[in-house]
Amino acid sequence: MAAASTEIIARAVIRRDHQILLARERASSWSFLPGGHVEPGERVEAALIRELAEELGTNDATITRFLGAVEYGYTAAGIPHHEINLVFDVDLVEADPVSQADHIEFHWLPVDQLGDAEVRPESLKQALLVADEWPFWRGWPA
Repeated sequence: MAAASTEIIARAVIRRDHQILLARERASSWSFLPGGHVEPGERVEAALIRELAEELGTNDATITRFLGAVEYGYTAAGIPHHEINLVFDVDLVEADPVSQADHIEFHWLPVDQLGDAEVRPESLKQALLVADEWPFWRGWPA
């Protein structure tokens, strides 16, 4: 992979009644955890709360604990990407958050179906499936 700048991504694990909230770009078949990029000079926790407010229109998100980190690399449209995903448990008061972004939709997935779902990065999904390894670290596979 050619050189790429490293992006810091803050991600939320939001649970409700044995389900997990996932996001999906409307044109994609795969899902990911809600959250987004940390801006230069922005605290990670503040970035996550901001991203959730922007994407879900909620101002009641509460970060409850750090779960772990995943390093990930991929190429999209010929452009290399390298990211560090920082993952947090988050509580929401809003029972059914609604997407505020035209290109993203949200859905609840039963936790027992997570293993069969196409969730990226795959290493993050695998870390979530092993509930006794907190905090977790998954490095970028060589």
